[in-house]
Amino acid sequence: MYTDASTDPNTEAAALPATDRVYAALRTAIRAGHVSPWDRLTEKSVASEFGVSRTPVRESIARLVAEGLLQKHTNGFGLVLPSPDVLGGLYEARLALELQGIRRVAHGPAEYDAAMLCALSTQWEQLRADMPEPAPHMVALDEAFHCSVLEAAGEPALVSVLVHVNDRIRALRMYGYMTSDRLAIAAEQHLTILDLLALQDFDAAEAAMTDHITSSRHAALARALHKKPAHGFTGTVPTDTFTR
Repeated sequence: MYTDASTDPNTEAAALPATDRVYAALRTAIRAGHVSPWDRLTEKSVASEFGVSRTPVRESIARLVAEGLLQKHTNGFGLVLPSPDVLGGLYEARLALELQGIRRVAHGPAEYDAAMLCALSTQWEQLRADMPEPAPHMVALDEAFHCSVLEAAGEPALVSVLVHVNDRIRALRMYGYMTSDRLAIAAEQHLTILDLLALQDFDAAEAAMTDHITSSRHAALARALHKKPAHGFTGTVPTDTFTR
């Protein structure tokens, strides 16, 4: 749940123009899984829910369309679901980015941030020991793992690109993709990758990362061919993501 700062006029969010506030709220809701691939957003419904005019909503939606996160349908705007061909290309880009992080450390003077890797190991060991139920937000945890590993390699520019790639594939992964089995497998694979990086066995770490992302790609491609909801969804964008 997101903090509603609308009652505090001194907050940074409250000082933003209406379009920027609506845009940030919608983008946050999309990234958090509050908007499912089967929801439809209209200017009227979003403006009414947030208590604003249609103009900032229209401008915000236009920005999200330009970013490739939303697309127009006959009954409103919905999340962009990449085709199998596009999805395959996005996963190839993701793999190249993540392997570059490993190779940067393996073949150069850079070293991994040991504290970051240790923190990730602790987090995923705890998740493995007390596995949560599958939910859309678990995809965000998975994305955070991969971005953190790349950041720990000293590749902040590549992290920004990886975030953009994740934005494009998230809609398919958040609903029906992260099953209990996949979550358990992901935890094991993440910990294996971290162990190999800690041992500086970079060839094995590359192989493990390749296997991990390839299996994720296969599951996502299967999901792309079976676009039916497997989990419930909110049906609305929570108003507490928005600062009036």
